Amino acid sequence: MIINGNVQAVAGAYSVSSSGGVKRAASVQAMQKSDEVHLSSEGQSFSSMLQKLQNMDDVRGSKVQELSAKVADGSYNVPNENIAASLLGVRF
Repeated sequence: MIINGNVQAVAGAYSVSSSGGVKRAASVQAMQKSDEVHLSSEGQSFSSMLQKLQNMDDVRGSKVQELSAKVADGSYNVPNENIAASLLGVRF
């Protein structure tokens, strides 16, 4: 590459191309649109149900207390057929 002292012409070429790039960037920004999400009524219903489920307690305290009391006093009885059916219904 030979530099012949014509630095101003080279600098002028760079300034022209950089100003063109600015115009392009401005036009691209003008064309960009914001993202939008529209949910159907079924989707909105599902979303509200999911929120309610997530806000519920994982453990039903009254049920646990009731069963704990039955186990403690010996009145909790599960028929053997129910236990066998539950075990056979489990799939690994």
